[in-house]
Amino acid sequence: MLIIGAKGFAKELLQVLENDGVLNKDLTFFDNLSADLPRLLFDRFQILRSFTEMELHFSNTAPEFALGVGTSMLRYKLSLIAIALGGKLSSIISNLAMISTFGTELSAGLCIMQNAIIESDVYIGEGSLIHNSSMIAHEARIGEYCVVSPGSKILGRVQIGNMCEIGSNAVILPNIRIGENVKVGAGAVVTKDVLSNVTVVGVPAKELIRDSDND
Repeated sequence: MLIIGAKGFAKELLQVLENDGVLNKDLTFFDNLSADLPRLLFDRFQILRSFTEMELHFSNTAPEFALGVGTSMLRYKLSLIAIALGGKLSSIISNLAMISTFGTELSAGLCIMQNAIIESDVYIGEGSLIHNSSMIAHEARIGEYCVVSPGSKILGRVQIGNMCEIGSNAVILPNIRIGENVKVGAGAVVTKDVLSNVTVVGVPAKELIRDSDND
């Protein structure tokens, strides 16, 4: 497998694979931007440094890749590039996550980290990241390429659109609808619906920034 990214969150995925007993010598990383990285991560894992190397890896070694970056837009853009080069979007799901088997639907390309809780009848869209110790309650719907940060709580029947980022320890109360490209600040408590292209912060959460470019 290729992990796209070789810093921060990518290293967290490395530890998930190690803990789950599925780490192997063929694991490879990709980072074409960070000039300070060595050729081998932890003196063990190769880091590819160009999209040409990525394409060769997919054709000669294995097409599977996981997203080791932690922002919605970057996950989305890199996924499109990798698929165009012959990659197959794959998931990394920790064995320490608690995921209901009753009506829950998990799409391709997810990262679900240690101690995450996903309850019954939940849908999570392609490419999303569910961080450590977060909780998604019954009948919630999470869009594509969303990031649910550590310790956040998404309560029953919440609907979240594509490309949203939920900050650490934020709480989304039941039945709330959140549009697309929304950012919820760390520790915020969302008590009412949120329109698309908005940043909300505080308790209760209030609009801070509107992304006019996406209106």
